[in-house]
Amino acid sequence: MKARFIIPVAILILILFCPGLSAREIKLVYVNFPPYEDRVDGKPKGILVQIVETAFNRAGIPFSMTYLPFQRGYSMVKEGRYDGLFNFYKIDKRLPHFDYSTPIIENPLVFFIRKDSQMTFQALDDLTEKKIGIMIGYTYGSDFDQAGHFYKEEASAHEHHFRKLLFGRIDAYPCDKMVGIYTARKEGLIGEFKILPHPLKIMNGHIGFTKGKHMDVIGKINREIEQMKQNREIHLIIDDYIMNNKI
Repeated sequence: MKARFIIPVAILILILFCPGLSAREIKLVYVNFPPYEDRVDGKPKGILVQIVETAFNRAGIPFSMTYLPFQRGYSMVKEGRYDGLFNFYKIDKRLPHFDYSTPIIENPLVFFIRKDSQMTFQALDDLTEKKIGIMIGYTYGSDFDQAGHFYKEEASAHEHHFRKLLFGRIDAYPCDKMVGIYTARKEGLIGEFKILPHPLKIMNGHIGFTKGKHMDVIGKINREIEQMKQNREIHLIIDDYIMNNKI
């Protein structure tokens, strides 16, 4: 009788004083977005991977990371089959389906064009009748996404768009500046392009979570992210990655 009583009490004490034992693992999706996140030798690597891992570890939240194409990851987090997705932009049409962490990084979306192109950009009207490369499932801001006065050419990888740009199949490719430079350099094409000075938009990168299911997790992660911002740890991670990888 005593043994039957002691065992449940012992389990309760373990749960109360070791909260990690009762915490459910948060299943995160990461995508092809180097140097922020990518799969290298079967493992998640990159600037955002390091930041997210640090935040979750410090918050004491068990987690796993799975590599998926963006559109598939988007659908699976929306449906609740995975819990969160990063890097994720906040736009109106996503708000009914996702909750968001505090912003982690800023992503300036700039136009890459051929080095011999005379194209300029100050506003969306400057894209009239142009062929613009876009990634499947990505957002470039609500105004761009809804615009119909230029052509949008979809692809599933940044490398595909830089090849299209090289051979004149598109006029420009809007991409996060660091991602674009990293990809073009990796493909040996960095000398073939230039970057227009005026950005399309500066987007904030978040972790997007399945709507209504993870508010406690978001609160804990936000505290860690804000602390990392205040002590400039995020800047140091970015600077260190740039120096070590010659971006």
